[in-house]
Parts: sequence; structure tokens; C-alpha cells
Amino acid sequence: MNLTQLIVDELARIFPDATIYTENQSSGFKEPSFYVSRVPVTQVKPALFDIQERTYSYQIVYFANPEKPNADMERVQDLLSDNFLTLGDQATVKNREFKPDTVEHTVIFMFDVWLRMYRITDTTPMEGDIKFNGQIKD
Repeated sequence: MNLTQLIVDELARIFPDATIYTENQSSGFKEPSFYVSRVPVTQVKPALFDIQERTYSYQIVYFANPEKPNADMERVQDLLSDNFLTLGDQATVKNREFKPDTVEHTVIFMFDVWLRMYRITDTTPMEGDIKFNGQIKD
């Protein structure tokens, strides 16, 4: 599961015409646009039956439209507040926090993605010989 791609997909659903980056741009970001990055904080808590509860931290930086930055920043923050709640049916978005910057004309949206994951094992479920008693009809 690629969480960053799920975030990009959700942003594209809410803002269908938006430019969304997942890598830093040496030439700068086109405005308006979004930049998605994972913050290096991950929590893993064991649960019952080989399930883990995982929390990944992310931030999205929105670079506002320079023609009307304050109104654009407010609109984007409201849309994210109302609509950015889950990543499809894969994960829950928690601890959402916004930091608008009226000088830089950006909105930094920080949040956690919460997942319940099954432990992946490297064993094949059906090891050994399979014994068959019967026949196959044509």
C-alpha cells in the first residue's frame, strides 16, 4: 500500500484540477499547487492476533493562488477540513492541524494516517505434499 499515493488520490478527488507534487521541485512550485510529504514519525503498536496499529505523520503544503491568496487559502482549508477525513476505505485521517502563513501564502496541513495492519509472513500457507483421494472426470 502506497500511502502517499492514497493521499494524492484523495487530494485529486477534492481538487480535481490541482497540481500535486510528491517530490521537491528545484525550479520551485507552480502556484496554486500542493506538495505532499511524509514526516519521519511513525508509531507501531501491537494488537491482538498479529495486528499492528500504525500511525504515519504527513504534511501537505498548499501554495496559494497569488492573485487572491488569502481567500484561496481560506477556501482550501475549509475544503480540507470538510472532506479530507479518510483515504478511501484504506485508512483514517486523524489529528488534523492547519498552519496558514499569510506572508508566504501557504497553508501547512499536518495530519496522521491511522491503519490497522496484519503482520506479513514469508511462509507459504500450504507447505508440504497434498494428498488426493479421488478421480477427475472428463
